[in-house]
Amino acid sequence: MHHYKKGEYRDQFVIAYITDFDDCNGVLQWSVKFCNILKKGLILLYISDKRYNCISTQDAKIKLEEINNKIRLSYIHSYAALSGNTKDIIHNLGDLLNGVMIVTKADDKADKNSPLNIDNIIKNFYTSRLAYFVFKKFDADNNFRDSVVSMNSLKECKEKILWASYLGRFAGSVTHIYYHRYRDEYMQRQLNLNIGFLRKMFRKFNIETKNAHSLNRKTALDVQAIDYAEQNKCGICIFQTTKNKSFIEWFTGLTEKRVLLRMDNVPVLLLNQRDDLFVMCE
Repeated sequence: MHHYKKGEYRDQFVIAYITDFDDCNGVLQWSVKFCNILKKGLILLYISDKRYNCISTQDAKIKLEEINNKIRLSYIHSYAALSGNTKDIIHNLGDLLNGVMIVTKADDKADKNSPLNIDNIIKNFYTSRLAYFVFKKFDADNNFRDSVVSMNSLKECKEKILWASYLGRFAGSVTHIYYHRYRDEYMQRQLNLNIGFLRKMFRKFNIETKNAHSLNRKTALDVQAIDYAEQNKCGICIFQTTKNKSFIEWFTGLTEKRVLLRMDNVPVLLLNQRDDLFVMCE
């Protein structure tokens, strides 16, 4: 990989997180799709972590080079084989590789020694500073013509709205705004502000939106949204992950885990709430 000097211009990259060279076509195809949508470069990433059944970085580089040489992409593409703790490497990918998003597969049947195990995905990505796209199947016909973004009263919604706008602007996606009303007036006001911010931005870019109002206040909003997306054949859901685990979630499990277990045909783009991106959507 090229080592950048301070202040030097750097290309931005979609990162294809490869964990199994015998089953990496889905990761590659989704990554290339995002490269073409976002007009970004591509980096193939392999992490040699002693906690998992991994090969050495030397062996990985040989395989990555072979794959990289076969890729047909008009944007710059390269590869990196890194050794160390997966969570720490993923956390630092923005600085290490100038990544803008990561693409990874999830496997319900993967055991605890696999980085594709859903518990391991949550553990390894929960400090990621980049958006991460998680899928179970590759669908060549999925061009994200319909996307779902769940909107709540949280103040840190700006990055989620921005990603929804990228899909609207660059993939022509119709954005389904999935929400439920609150009984609490303050929380409802915060929701109204967030949705108002989204609509104002989307009008500027002529992005089409649809309202999807849920009357169910008992089931987690994101869980409902993934069901809605499956039923309406939407191409992607955009969610924020849990920042502070509540008392209830100690028993029911994190919402993002419930989503990853429940999702089937609809991939998700997950965004961790970050203090440095705190912006009131007014």
